[in-house]
Amino acid sequence: MTHTALTDMQSRSEGFLSDLRIEDSRIPDAVLVSATYHPAAFRQPLFDALNIPCPERLLGAVDKRRAEYLAGRTMARVAMRLLDHPPTSVTTQPGRAPHWPDGLSGSISHARGRTACLLSRDTDQGFGVDTEAVASGRSLNAILAETLNSTERDRIAHGTFAPATNATLAFSAKEALFKALYPQVGRHFGFDAAELIAAPERDHLILSLTTDLTTELTKGRCFDIHHRLSGTHVLTWLAVPTP
Repeated sequence: MTHTALTDMQSRSEGFLSDLRIEDSRIPDAVLVSATYHPAAFRQPLFDALNIPCPERLLGAVDKRRAEYLAGRTMARVAMRLLDHPPTSVTTQPGRAPHWPDGLSGSISHARGRTACLLSRDTDQGFGVDTEAVASGRSLNAILAETLNSTERDRIAHGTFAPATNATLAFSAKEALFKALYPQVGRHFGFDAAELIAAPERDHLILSLTTDLTTELTKGRCFDIHHRLSGTHVLTWLAVPTP
């Protein structure tokens, strides 16, 4: 898919999608795409216009939920075309994780008007991507109280970025890590299962497991997580080899 095709996809969305980007994934053989989506521009016929099947379970959902789903699945279709994979529906597993077609592995995220998809033909790795609006007010207080421990709160007070940006990056990175590890772990685990070991650097941060999740994913194992900042959002992503 060329940038011209991205423009065509944006045009077909009739104002629902804008700022479609092919990001530098920094991961061999993986593509990363992102976009802005506009919930106020959502209409049900856009599923047909963008060739995305609408699951029956979403037909009675509020517009916000259907808009999120449409934005994320459209990014998945864009990523497939970048990989020269035939556009294929991405269904949903229990727990709402995407169920990828055979031969693909990836991750989808959406939050407050931004969406992203990280996708690869390398099925020997687990992938995680997350996008978040930079937190403030009650959202920031919730991150500080519920997802970061006292040591992490001390660490985000310093570094390249403002503390609110650091806190959002840490929260987003933990979400991305959960998505990447869940296929191996097979169960939900909390934010306290991984700890930020230092303030985020210019384009990456490191999380370390605080507990054993599996015989391979043991306490102390570190994960280097990429990130990119925009004016209002953060984007975090990683790949983890599967045993």
